[in-house]
Amino acid sequence: MVVANYKGGVGKTTLASLLAVTLSLKMGRRILVVDADPQANITEVFIPPRYYGVLERGAKDYNMAFSLDWIIGTTGNPLRVGLLDNLFLVPSKPEFMRIAKTYVVPGERVEVLRRDIKVKFKDMDYIIFDLPPQMYGLVGPLVKLGDVLISPVTKGVFSLVSLKYLIEDVKSQPPVDRPAFIGAVLTRFRAVETRVINDYREMVRRYVKQAYSKVNVKWELSEGRFSIDFLNILYAHPKLASIRALPFDRKEHPRLIRLIKGELKYSNEVIKIAEPVAKEFETRVELSTEGVQL
Repeated sequence: MVVANYKGGVGKTTLASLLAVTLSLKMGRRILVVDADPQANITEVFIPPRYYGVLERGAKDYNMAFSLDWIIGTTGNPLRVGLLDNLFLVPSKPEFMRIAKTYVVPGERVEVLRRDIKVKFKDMDYIIFDLPPQMYGLVGPLVKLGDVLISPVTKGVFSLVSLKYLIEDVKSQPPVDRPAFIGAVLTRFRAVETRVINDYREMVRRYVKQAYSKVNVKWELSEGRFSIDFLNILYAHPKLASIRALPFDRKEHPRLIRLIKGELKYSNEVIKIAEPVAKEFETRVELSTEGVQL
């Protein structure tokens, strides 16, 4: 599964990390998160920056690679970090910000990666790719690694336009049936903004339909039981804003996952916010992979 939108700052990392933790902790799924973003945002969610040196030494000692080096084929052994029993991470690193613009992922490499993933991570229920914004030029090839695609959308027309362009690009490149777009998730709206939410729901549907019409492809999931946009919303909440960019210190605001007395701990209050979205996500995935139209 890939979480993508060409626009930055729409909540891709927040959505991906919440899905990963909620599916793992609350639903018992084995989850692998692949941080394919040169900015290493989702790596920062799960791993304190002070531990990056430990990861780098371990990767060197055991001839394993961080995410993007593995993706482009530097080595066949991705570094997999165990966070908890059911949650694992292939981390990125900040150094990629300087060099990732030179990385090229040709189509044949994508197919090799798909086969490699099936062998190396066959014990996983879901593999979640957190992709960068379009500025790095990696989104096009890497989005094809997923079987399903979801995209966060927030206030502002550019997030809608970016979603439209993303779908047009994905569906105009073979194979057009991969990944299946299973819906957009509205993020950072307030629950009281009923009218605004309804307006954005309509705009999401309109922009997505325009994209599919332009490439002359039908949306994979018919608007029956579900719409193009998720029924559940990832509402704005102060605790969601604290998932990233805070010290790993239990005295700070609640984090999604924190190191406390040597053990990783989840914030149940944060997970509770994401649980309805995760449940709807799994329902959509199950029906889409079974070839059943919603």
